[in-house]
Amino acid sequence: MNDPHRIKLVLFSNTYPFGEGETFLADEVPYLAEQFHRITVFPLYRPDGEMRPHPLSVDIATPLLPFDHKNKKGLIRKGLFNTAPFFFATKEFFRAVFGKRHKKAGLGKRLHIFFNYFLMLRTILGNKKLMEEVVRECCFADKIYFYWGDKSAMLIPFLKKLVKPNVEIMPMFCARFHGSDLYEEAKGYLPFRDMIMEHTDYAIPVSYDGMNYIKKNYNPCPKIIEVWHLGSTHHDENFHNFIAEEDSKTFRIVGCANTIPLKRIDLVIKAIQLIKEDKSAMDKIRQRGFDRITYTHFGGGNMLTRLKEEAKDPDIEFKGSKPHDEILEFYKNEGADLFILASRSEGIPVSIMEAMSYGIPVIATNVGGVKELFRNCPVGYIVDADITAEDLKNQIVKYILLPGGIHTQMKQNCYINWKEEWDAQTNYTRFAEELIGV
Repeated sequence: MNDPHRIKLVLFSNTYPFGEGETFLADEVPYLAEQFHRITVFPLYRPDGEMRPHPLSVDIATPLLPFDHKNKKGLIRKGLFNTAPFFFATKEFFRAVFGKRHKKAGLGKRLHIFFNYFLMLRTILGNKKLMEEVVRECCFADKIYFYWGDKSAMLIPFLKKLVKPNVEIMPMFCARFHGSDLYEEAKGYLPFRDMIMEHTDYAIPVSYDGMNYIKKNYNPCPKIIEVWHLGSTHHDENFHNFIAEEDSKTFRIVGCANTIPLKRIDLVIKAIQLIKEDKSAMDKIRQRGFDRITYTHFGGGNMLTRLKEEAKDPDIEFKGSKPHDEILEFYKNEGADLFILASRSEGIPVSIMEAMSYGIPVIATNVGGVKELFRNCPVGYIVDADITAEDLKNQIVKYILLPGGIHTQMKQNCYINWKEEWDAQTNYTRFAEELIGV
């Protein structure tokens, strides 16, 4: 075995272990802790909220930013007035202005994103005390692991340069790539991509679609690119949502996503409203045995208030942002007949894995690695990314009108698919073993 002083992982998160985000990273860390002697976590920033429980071998270091990464005044104040490098960004500035990959976002938006990331990076690099702490921890590490392929990952080339003179064996710099931190169309533009890809030793996309995207769009690529799927946890190992007969006259639809334009929650609401306005469809649904259709949505975000006001339907409920465990308890105790995700861009959604683990069939848009969740057996419908509300309505009705026996089989398929492919215990154990040995 390696020297125990070198069996150490430095992990860069966005907010973990603070706040309620990065629940799937919180699920992964205990498995990493079983393999690595020590883990040091550098959050990008600390949001409001308590520190979540974490393994004893995990040390929480100073956040890279003293404020939220969207704090414009803080970024300008700290990012401009320091002695950090400046001209390294010249090439990226011209790429932001003229780059062919970035035409989906207007020039103004691209420049806004560029300066946000540029100032974020200079704020971190300009904090000499912080950078000394980061470099010191990295020098004693075996692996440096960036959980997201943007923001903190911009440090990779700078850390490599600072660490190299102080070690005999360079640690491996690894980065996971999900959805919004990989697919540039999600935001229209992601800064410093070539710099990150060139200096990453081990790229870990969460889907095969993500791996193909990296190979197609970036040259040079990371030295090693290997797909490692995420997974979801389960509240009841003995749970099997295998209901022989439907015992409710209510068809329950559920969704879980931030209420931001990218997730198109408004499209889902419109589709459900169209069903209720279609007398012919409702007559068929009643003949099928359902007198009522409900929709329950979990997730906060800047569109939440507007969506609540526009829905004006007692059968449509917005739960807002809820703790991860509370959502899983809802699936376990309340259940649902269908899960819908209508995003324009995704990596490979853990929200779908969680729904499947409780026997909930899925309708989802064919974006990112979503199709990889549907590859083993019938678990619902995968639909075009540019689907309209009318098209989505028709897909929902199509599923509702399936015979009860097919609904039951779909629910069984979902659970089996999750257990075989998306169980966090299996996936994270294998990944942690791979990460320490790669």
